[in-house]
Amino acid sequence: MRSFRAELLRSINRSTAAFALLCVGFTLFSMANAGPQHHTPLWGFQQVGIFTATLLMGRAAVVSASDFSAGTIRPWLISQPSRRSVFTGKLAGSVAIAVAVSVLVGLISFALSGVFGSVPSIGDMAVATGQLAFACTALSFFGHAVGVLTRSVPVALTITLVWILPGEKVMQGHSAELDRWLPGGVLQEITLGKLAQGSTPLGAALHSALPFVLLDLLALGLFFRRDVNS
Repeated sequence: MRSFRAELLRSINRSTAAFALLCVGFTLFSMANAGPQHHTPLWGFQQVGIFTATLLMGRAAVVSASDFSAGTIRPWLISQPSRRSVFTGKLAGSVAIAVAVSVLVGLISFALSGVFGSVPSIGDMAVATGQLAFACTALSFFGHAVGVLTRSVPVALTITLVWILPGEKVMQGHSAELDRWLPGGVLQEITLGKLAQGSTPLGAALHSALPFVLLDLLALGLFFRRDVNS
């Protein structure tokens, strides 16, 4: 809990505020462009969801890897009772920021949706925001794990972005069963509010989030064993 609070306090700064505004602006731009394409603002909100989640994934990767690159991980370990509390606290901090940004994007988008077209119902907007928050949380798990495993900001960003953006796209379309298991693709379907035929919400959630949770458990195990300077 101490590490979680410290991570949140560290994140309350101008950079995080600017990042949140970037996500909001990105979403509003998509909603504004939905009308000329004969779609509702909610459609625009959903279309940009996976990209917002990708931005938050990159943030989580940078935050977790930068402590190793900058050497600030040692003060964290000294000030906390265990390595597990450092790992989980920093992960919880990234997830909390991801959820907070998702809610902020949802609230502002709902408040301004009338400017771009029809106003969605509160229920539909709440569901879309929840789907966005889930995707942002799952990809934050991924970014955090890769940052801890690589301990390098450029490498972590390269791996996360290459996998979620072009990597999975290359693998998609060859097998319906494989498509159902590619977590990034499933997360995109979730943010779009549609699931593959034969898939259930619970199944989609497990397929998309479980690989990243397992990767974080692997990162935690190696974090226990590896020297922070290695």
